[in-house]
Formats: sequence, structure tokens, C-alpha cells
Amino acid sequence: MEAHRPILAPEDEVPFRLAQLLLLLDAVAGQGAGGASLERIGYYDFLSANPFLVVPAEGREASLLRLAGFDPQVLAYASSSQRFTSRRERIQHDLSLLVAYGCCQVHNSGGVLAYSITMDGQLLSAQFTATYASSFSTAASIVVRRLRKLSDKRLREQTAHWLRPDGGGGPAAALMSVLGPAPRTSAAPWEG
Repeated sequence: MEAHRPILAPEDEVPFRLAQLLLLLDAVAGQGAGGASLERIGYYDFLSANPFLVVPAEGREASLLRLAGFDPQVLAYASSSQRFTSRRERIQHDLSLLVAYGCCQVHNSGGVLAYSITMDGQLLSAQFTATYASSFSTAASIVVRRLRKLSDKRLREQTAHWLRPDGGGGPAAALMSVLGPAPRTSAAPWEG
């Protein structure tokens, strides 16, 4: 084994991200939506990969997500806001590639550019056989169904709440249960 080779996360690989976006766009189409804006796709993409930020840990949808291999107690949920920012920065580039490949189309929907999957994109996404593809499709379907009726403003506000580690039952709950509460800082300035 070569020690000098960098370790790459799947999200660092363009083909992985493109495949994931195709699955997401297929889920958007499956909800009857005529596409989604760049901003909305950014939210859907990240939250579909981290569905327990949106879905309570109990209930039917949570059971479906667990069966698909997602775990609400993964410690990575505690760093969600940092990962959201870096992931969102790549979405426009990746969507441009999908448009160039003919797997995605962009159109004007009420003054906003909306992206939707093409027939070629649907045919390609139907060929993905990895377990993760099935898992991500399940999560994307649940997340898009839950979020598509929120206004853009409400989606931004709700996502900001979900990404806060200290929110009630927030994503850092698993981390806090391992580490305990954060140290309290004194209101008095340090004197020394």
C-alpha cells in the first residue's frame, strides 16, 4: 500500500457527484416538479445525503432510511454546516456538466432558471446499480417530498435551523452524547 497517496472522499470525485445529481433530479421529476432552481438543488442535494437532518429519528420515513443504510447518530452530522458550504459551491459546475452531456436541461420558470433531468439522464440514472444509488434515491425521494412545498425563504430558514448543532434534537446530539456538554465560558473577562 502506498502511503503517499491521498485519501479521497467520494464527494471529491466528479463522476460520483454527477451520478448523485442525476439521482436527485430523477427524484425531483418523480415528485411531479418541472425542475428546481440552483439554490433549491443545492439544498436538496446536501439534505438528501444527510437525511436525518430533515427526518425525525422515529417514524416510517426514519425506518425506510435506516433500511437504506442511513444512521441518525453518525458523528458527521455535527459538522454539517461546514460540509454544506463546500458541497454547495460545486453544484453549479456539476449541473453545467450534466447539461453539456445532455442529461439535464435548463429552462426559465417564472424568471428563475430551473434544472430538470432529460430522458437521456433518466435512462442513465436507471442503470446505476450500486447499493448507494438505491439508498440515495430513497433519501432524495423522502427529502424532496418533504421540502418541495416550502417557499424558498422558508427552505433557507429551515435549513439554517437544521444545520445548527445546538438546535433542539439537532445534528450534534450524537456528538454531545459522547463528549458531554460544551464547556461554559465565563461572562467575566479573564484577568491575569
